Amino acid sequence: MDLDQPLDRIDEHITASDRPAARREPATPRHATTRWLLPLIRRVALQDGTDVAQTVQRISSGIHVRGEVPSMLVCSCLLASIGLDVNSTAVIIGAMLISPLMSPILGMGLAAAQVDRPLLVDSARELALATVVALVTSALYFRISPLGEPTPELIARTTPTLLDVGGSCFGGVAGIVAGSRKETNLALPGVAIATALMPPLCTAGFGLATGRGAFFFGALYLFVLNAIFIALATYVVARLLLFPIHTAQTGAAIQRERRLIGRIGAAAVLPSLWFL
Repeated sequence: MDLDQPLDRIDEHITASDRPAARREPATPRHATTRWLLPLIRRVALQDGTDVAQTVQRISSGIHVRGEVPSMLVCSCLLASIGLDVNSTAVIIGAMLISPLMSPILGMGLAAAQVDRPLLVDSARELALATVVALVTSALYFRISPLGEPTPELIARTTPTLLDVGGSCFGGVAGIVAGSRKETNLALPGVAIATALMPPLCTAGFGLATGRGAFFFGALYLFVLNAIFIALATYVVARLLLFPIHTAQTGAAIQRERRLIGRIGAAAVLPSLWFL
């Protein structure tokens, strides 16, 4: 081949077999993991089917103790007290299914996630009112009950453990996820049973009526523990689902918020280590 001929003519003499084969980059572990992980993430994505506006409206309107809610609250409290008094699990489950205590707790978690101070204040006030009504109602029942002796169902709600924390967390997650769907979700009755808010309050009412401090403080602590971790689980899920934030936050404010939430969770869970 003449070296004096132009380069484009020289290139014509190079056959396909003379050209170097294109190198294929081997699949790195990172790429292989991504190909396997992305379909899984899409399959379990919580944002699919989420109706943010409807969820916020439903929770915000359901926090108030008015209308039919006081009647449902008193009926749920009396049912739970009777079930605890006669040691009937079925009656206690029925009381949990109609209890309206879950709504203001979800409202507190949602308000914290959205930085909505008016909703947070309203939810806390309504939860405090519902708690007082339930305590007074159950105390009056156990005051006039002809039985009034500790039953296994009452005793079981005086020593909260880390397992109760887990139940509250997973119940709270299931509650906000199920409640945020566009379609009606059949998981909500199960959430009401799993979170078990009314029986501890009625057990505290038993302790108040009979002067048994261990029952009052132990059961009231279980109720507070359940409420805090249901609210925290709601906060986390609402942030993951990108619910709109009402007030813009700086980076420093976000860090303060996270530290505060961590301290509240730690302070709530520490006493339960004693019973584990």
